[in-house]
Amino acid sequence: MKKDLGPFQEEGDEWGSHSLVFREHGARITVASIEQSIRGLRHNQYRPDLFICDDVEDFLATRTQESRDKIYRWLRGEVIPAGDKNTRLIIVGNLLHEDSLLMRIKEEINQARTKGIFKEYPLLDRDESYESCLWPGKFKSIQDIEDLKAAVVNEASWQREYLLRIIPSDDQVIYPEWIHYYDQLPGTGHKAYRGTYAGVDIAISLEDRADFTSIVLADIYGRKDRLRIYIRPNPINQKLDFPTQLELLKNIRNTQMTRSEDEIFIESNGLQKALQQMLDVQGIEAKAIRSDDNKRIRLSLTSSAIKSGIVKFPKQGCEKLIKQLVGFGSEKHDDMADAFSILVNATLNKHINEPKRLISLLGGDDNGYLSDYIDVG
Repeated sequence: MKKDLGPFQEEGDEWGSHSLVFREHGARITVASIEQSIRGLRHNQYRPDLFICDDVEDFLATRTQESRDKIYRWLRGEVIPAGDKNTRLIIVGNLLHEDSLLMRIKEEINQARTKGIFKEYPLLDRDESYESCLWPGKFKSIQDIEDLKAAVVNEASWQREYLLRIIPSDDQVIYPEWIHYYDQLPGTGHKAYRGTYAGVDIAISLEDRADFTSIVLADIYGRKDRLRIYIRPNPINQKLDFPTQLELLKNIRNTQMTRSEDEIFIESNGLQKALQQMLDVQGIEAKAIRSDDNKRIRLSLTSSAIKSGIVKFPKQGCEKLIKQLVGFGSEKHDDMADAFSILVNATLNKHINEPKRLISLLGGDDNGYLSDYIDVG
């Protein structure tokens, strides 16, 4: 830089330089952290004409909604206003979360709410073939890439840092390889059919960033060790007000859940309890499910049923639900995952866990029988 643009003057403090002043060009380059205020930053009479934001987020900073909102407000309220009419903004970084700064900007560009260009440059494509390598000058063979991957060690870090995939933290709850699929529902005429159940997670705000009302339905077959939960395709996931939620559930109960054995499960917290009571007043039975556990614990309680194949998903129509399940902790919304957890846990308690507790109290054996002839499952 001295050869091409010098001489220049370094400005800084005891910790090092934070500005380079190019007197012959009347220009300045300044470095700042996100904790520093750059409001009103000028060089002579000029405001900055270029901002480069490099890795302003790390993995910890994207873990909470509060932290993600803070960084977004910093960009929109501190950085951009510090520029001028023609100031350019370049943001560089990895994709750390579905709701990260980069993903928010990407969504705004896709929805034409802001002008810009979003580009991704993963080292390899989805197949991780060497032919797709974007840096052949450094990685001259597939062995060079394998050596790099071995040096990284952690698979999540490899996927996140080099392939630009959004990977949840190491405490991921559900893994994609656990998902079992079915080709078609056995049908309500199947001899093992026990009913159609629904798990409901409601929200009332219609704001853009608010949660969704989610309803996941499943057909239930068998019992005990033969229990199977077939998730129906196309779960409901919409922003709805309270009256619309009430009418929607009434319609589902009257059209898709017409048998007395069918069940609606609603978490009995706050507004959810009010919805359950309103349905009851109008003759629609819904069971209030009380849970003191957080969403992660509730989802983790379903993991064994998912991995063992008790829970099965359609090959098409549940892509967003599965994305929330395997990406729990990094997904922008988790409403369908929560409705799913309510549904599956209530079903397991009804057909597996609760009978065993009852039998245990009555002195029954581990197989779920009070005698050789009486099955109370």
